[in-house]
Amino acid sequence: MNPIGWVQGLDGTTLIVAICVLMFIEETGVPLPFAPGDLVLAIAGIAVAGGRVNPALMVGGVAVSITVGAILGREAAELLGWERLMRVAEPLHARGALERAAGLLQRGGWRAVFTARLIPGLRVYTSQVAGVSRMPRLTFLRGLLPANAVYIAAFVGLGAAFGRPILALIHQAEHQVLLAIGLLVVVVVGFLLTRAPARRTLASLQAAGWTGPLKFNLDSVGFVLILTCLGLNFAGHAIAVAFGLPLFLDSIGTVLAGVVAGPWVGGSVGLISNWVSSNTFDPIAAPYGIVSFAVGFAAGLARYLNWQKRASGWVALWLVTVAIASLVSTPLNFLMNGGNSGVALGDSIYGALNGAHLPRIVAAFVGEAAVDLPDKLLTVVAALLIAQGLPQQRAARSTADLDLGEAFTFVIRSDRWVRKLLAGAACLLLFWLIVPFLLLVGYIVEIAHRVRSGARALPPWDHPWQNIKDGFKLIIALLIWTIPSVLLGIPAAIVEAAVNEGSREALGGSIYALAGIVAAIGSVWGLLVLLMEPAIISQYMDRGFRGALNVAAVIRRVRVNLGLSIVVGALVVVLTTIGLIGLVVVVGVLLTFPYASYIGAYLIGRYAALTEPSALRAEAIDRGGVR
Repeated sequence: MNPIGWVQGLDGTTLIVAICVLMFIEETGVPLPFAPGDLVLAIAGIAVAGGRVNPALMVGGVAVSITVGAILGREAAELLGWERLMRVAEPLHARGALERAAGLLQRGGWRAVFTARLIPGLRVYTSQVAGVSRMPRLTFLRGLLPANAVYIAAFVGLGAAFGRPILALIHQAEHQVLLAIGLLVVVVVGFLLTRAPARRTLASLQAAGWTGPLKFNLDSVGFVLILTCLGLNFAGHAIAVAFGLPLFLDSIGTVLAGVVAGPWVGGSVGLISNWVSSNTFDPIAAPYGIVSFAVGFAAGLARYLNWQKRASGWVALWLVTVAIASLVSTPLNFLMNGGNSGVALGDSIYGALNGAHLPRIVAAFVGEAAVDLPDKLLTVVAALLIAQGLPQQRAARSTADLDLGEAFTFVIRSDRWVRKLLAGAACLLLFWLIVPFLLLVGYIVEIAHRVRSGARALPPWDHPWQNIKDGFKLIIALLIWTIPSVLLGIPAAIVEAAVNEGSREALGGSIYALAGIVAAIGSVWGLLVLLMEPAIISQYMDRGFRGALNVAAVIRRVRVNLGLSIVVGALVVVLTTIGLIGLVVVVGVLLTFPYASYIGAYLIGRYAALTEPSALRAEAIDRGGVR
């Protein structure tokens, strides 16, 4: 029996009763691996969206069943006691989850119940721990009821919004089971064939120090190298377009930056190249920035493996970049261009294979790979030849100055980090009231300020008024910085409106072209402001509102270390983008955006500390000289 078809076949009261029974059984503590509560509630949302059930009856029935089931689960656990409960949980592999829930509830109070009931994997176990610890029933209910409301709203809403398209994809996939099995076999065979090389690669990275790729050294890159790499990317792409070559040739500088300066600089150069292209001559280049970032990062990892020093390493880097570019670009090609790569050779191969009734995803991948194979061969060879011709870098006398690994983990190492994330999510949910959004921005500034002073944990939300003032001032400062971009875009908007009315001939081609160039300059300025955002915020923390608007001071801070400014600026923009993507899919409002924003604040705080004059003087003393 097809379970999806069976679910779709249910209707009205029958479906409501089935969902309520399943939720009730799970809440009492009986594991239902074939019907987890999150999936069951998503199915309820699908039914509501399809108009097959009464929304009020569905939500009310589910709320009652979850609440009654949780209460009974608590009472049953209280009767069992901790030792007996552990004996039951041991064969079910639930002991770890119960112990984590107990750790959360030790802090006591209904807030602990509310928090634990919203953490995946702890929801049901929270009721059981509350029972064995004999938590007062009223306290338990005070945390249970609001948590149930949030839980039901989140998953029923998620199912209503996104469940039907997912089911449609599942139905389409049912007709390609053999293809899925074939792909699985290929993956398994590939894993078996690459297992030994992967082990050697991991051993090499461990010998070089696993923390190496997660740290950025302030001596790793200079101004000339950055401009050279960006210029190589644009020149190569211009040559490919001008001569109609079946290639991209837009990653030579990206690979060169990775091999010479490490993964973060390589990825950042690739990302910036795509952003600039998107704001000038290639409007769809921005989404492919993730491809360029991945290629540059891989080239940087190759540096730690010394691939650039042997022929086998050159071949390995070529194959790795081809695999990354083809695998990541293929889904983007579907999103942006109907599966086409934008290169005539690849598009013709895709069209031919698609006409031969090969699955579209396979045809698109082959078409993309047909271009990437020669393209990345020329890219890797050119980049490595240039790298060999560059003068050898002076060995750094100090350890890496910016630990990116710590930046990505400091949130979860902070005390009560879940509450602080939820507080940020609440501000984001109420952003339309303006003040909560200002509060969130101000809290991000406070995180950066604490990190600059040496703190390595999230601060408490105990300065709301100061946060609101900081958020307001900083947003105004950033808006002022973007005014030139807006002004430069006005002529293009006027010309575009005239063209739409059929007045292009009257304006003249030169005026149309000039307006386009001015708009492109404005777009590039907007991109530069995004990259300079860490420096602007650092100046705000150091000198206040006027300091944030001091153009000369901001530029001086950027020039302290161009590589650091580019890496931190690019990462902050990437983290914001990831947060916004999470926000679009609803779940991100509870986790993705606040988490990404806090990481960005940490990076800005470290950037501010590393670009202060006092920090530079101390570094010069450590190195035995003065800059």
